[in-house]
Parts: sequence; C-alpha cells; structure tokens
Amino acid sequence: MRFFSLLACMVLVAGCSSGVVYKEAPSQAFKPQKVVQLRGNVSPVDLYFTAVTLFAKDKTRVIVLGDMGIKLLDFQVTPKGKAEVYYKMPRIPDYFAQAFTRMAKSELLTEPARRVVYKDAQTRLVFEAERGDDAHD
Repeated sequence: MRFFSLLACMVLVAGCSSGVVYKEAPSQAFKPQKVVQLRGNVSPVDLYFTAVTLFAKDKTRVIVLGDMGIKLLDFQVTPKGKAEVYYKMPRIPDYFAQAFTRMAKSELLTEPARRVVYKDAQTRLVFEAERGDDAHD
C-alpha cells in the first residue's frame, strides 16, 4: 500500500511540474488579420486536427479542433512563460495536451511556415500541418 501512495505522489508532482497551467479563458478581441489556420495530423496516433491560431504581442492563442470540428484544446503560449490551458477535452490525455503546447511554443509563436513538422522529444509524437490559406494552392 505504501508503494502505491508513493507512486501516486510521484505522478502528482510530475504533473504539477509539467509547465502547463489550467485557467479560465480570457476575453480576447478577434482580429481576422492575425489568425492563421493549420490543418494536419499527429502520428502515430492518427489524430487529424485543425488549429486556429491568434497572434498577439508576445503570445499565441491556439484552439485545436478535431477532424469533425469538436474542440479538443484551447490554450495560450508565450516564449518564456508556462502554457495556459483554458480547455482540454476530458478524454485527451495530459501528455498529449502538453506535447501540443510544446509544439506551439516551438512553431507557432510567430506566423508559421507553409508546412510545419515538429517531433516532440518527450512523447515522440510527430505533428505535421499545412497552413489553411495555402492548402488551396
């Protein structure tokens, strides 16, 4: 029994130090010229997604939708701060949400390239996406 208590404490501490903070979503003005849409997938889990990114000064808000338009994640990243998660679909594992925030910190703090490929070192998930405005070219 003591082993399980120790294991539960270790998991709790690891979750607390993950760099992700859960908060209520702030109200934010919508400016269409600052929005970029990405369509892609995450391998090897075969999750297709659309990420809508809203760029502001020194931060990026990302809303991740599933392939049927279901909201999966809503978070904000900054270059130096922790990621703030405003919504996470309950069935989405924490490690997946954390991998998505790391990808956003790496690739989405500025306007992304036409094609984004990011391999998460901690989970080995591979994010591949293309900008929505370039998908019709």
